[in-house]
Amino acid sequence: MLRWVLISFLAVQALPASASPWGRADDQFYTRVAVSRFTVEGLDGLRSDTYGEYGLNNDWTVTLKYERVDFEEFSEFSSDGVRATLRRSFSLTPSVVASLEGGMLRGAAIGGAAGCETLGAEMRAGVGQSLQLGEKRKRDIFWFAEGAVRAHDDGCLRRRLELGYGERLTRNIWLISQAWFDVGTTNAASSKYQLEYLWRAGALDISAGTLLEFGGEFEENAFFIALARRF
Repeated sequence: MLRWVLISFLAVQALPASASPWGRADDQFYTRVAVSRFTVEGLDGLRSDTYGEYGLNNDWTVTLKYERVDFEEFSEFSSDGVRATLRRSFSLTPSVVASLEGGMLRGAAIGGAAGCETLGAEMRAGVGQSLQLGEKRKRDIFWFAEGAVRAHDDGCLRRRLELGYGERLTRNIWLISQAWFDVGTTNAASSKYQLEYLWRAGALDISAGTLLEFGGEFEENAFFIALARRF
C-alpha cells in the first residue's frame, strides 16, 4: 500500500513554477528557485525546483526547469526531472495575451511515475489578462487559464487545466491563487490548490504559500518559499 501511495504521489507535479501565457521581452531573463516541505499520508519529504525563462525576442521565450523530490525515510522513491519548452506569445488586445508552447520532459518528478518518467513531449495553450479594476480606487489584477497535454514514450498520458488569479494588496504585496486539475492514465486524477503571498522588491520577488492536493487515494499538504529575480 505504501509503495502504491508514493507512486501515485509522484504521478503528478506538485509545484508548477511560473506557468502562464506571458512571455519575456527581448534578452530578458527570469529565474526562480522554490523549496517545498510536504507531507503525504504521514510521509515527509522535500521538493525543490529551479526554473528559468529567457526572451529570444518579444514573441518567443525559452523555458527550462529542473525539479527534485526527496523522501526522508524512503530514499528509494526519490526522483528528479527536467523540462525544456519554447513559448510563442500573442498580444490579442492591449491587456490580453495568448500563447502556444511545446517541448520535451523527462523524469518522475515532473512527468510522473508508472511510466511517465520516460522521455515525453508537452504541448500547452493559454490565455491571460492583466488590468485595473475600479473607478476611484484602482486594483491591479491578473488572471490566466492554460490547458496542457503530456505524452510519454510508453503511452503514459496526462491532461491538465491550470487556472490562476492574482491581486495587488498593497504597493509591493500580491496575493496569488492557483488551481490545477489533472486526468489521464495510471492514477493521474488529482486536484491541487495553492495560495501564495508575494513581495515584490524591485527586480526581486520573495514569496511563501501553501498547497493542498487531493489525489483520490491520498492527500498532500505543503508549505513553500520561493525567490525569483528578473534580469
